Amino acid sequence: MDLSHLEAYLAVCKYRNFTKASEHLHISQSAVTARIKGLESEIGKVLLLRDNRNVSLTPAGTAFLPYAERMLRLFEESKVTLSEELEHYIILSGPGAVWHFRYLEQILSFRRNRPKVAVKFLSYIDSSYMIRDLLLDGLVHVAIRNDAPSHPKVSAQCLFEDEYVLVSAKPRGSIVSRADFYSPEYCHIEWGAAFQEWFAQMVGAGYVPPLQTDHSMILLTMLLKGAGFGFLPRSVAQPYLDKEELVELPCEYKAPVTAYYAHYLTEQRDHISVKLGLQLLGV
Repeated sequence: MDLSHLEAYLAVCKYRNFTKASEHLHISQSAVTARIKGLESEIGKVLLLRDNRNVSLTPAGTAFLPYAERMLRLFEESKVTLSEELEHYIILSGPGAVWHFRYLEQILSFRRNRPKVAVKFLSYIDSSYMIRDLLLDGLVHVAIRNDAPSHPKVSAQCLFEDEYVLVSAKPRGSIVSRADFYSPEYCHIEWGAAFQEWFAQMVGAGYVPPLQTDHSMILLTMLLKGAGFGFLPRSVAQPYLDKEELVELPCEYKAPVTAYYAHYLTEQRDHISVKLGLQLLGV
């Protein structure tokens, strides 16, 4: 199977647009179309439906997608295996804040100590996608999530616990109450299932945050600029609390402590990439 056909197929699946896929691959749109047709001819199934505006996957296209991703991943891993410079390849996924504020130094230290081990870490990926597609399909060796495993094929080890604190660039004259979360000053982010369940119970049904993002660094930047107040993990907030760039606000409601876990396929427990990934994370 021609790998260029797979690359074209995955690009179209990602952008759902032939023009954007061709720009991503730096080839003509007609070349993308030709590669998709070649792949469909080889497989014997129509994978994509295309009209003037939209591109959608057929049932066969949806079923083939994880296999296409896996084949390209295996090809990339084979290049590492055959490389004289590298011995192993680790792929990890997890929240961006975890990499930036807790594991960045460990990653850099690991690379210095293990220069023949290639490391790739992914961030800002939907947490369910981490397990459903990346881990189960073998595209990631270790995934960090802030909940215990719920899939029968997945095992996990607890990495650390973190608490969420309410912070702002400016102190407040009163304790933050439920009504304050409806004010324009509150900035919201969904910090995982446990946090969301607790927060929903606090604010009640039908609540819509005045301002919300899914990016921890954007939230941190807004708070540092004095945009208002919001919850941050203690590990993210503490350096700025120490420098007095942020202040911790008293709140009527105490946010839960959340545990973070390293997830991996149980059957891959003894795989060298899983072992190295856990070693990098200090497990």
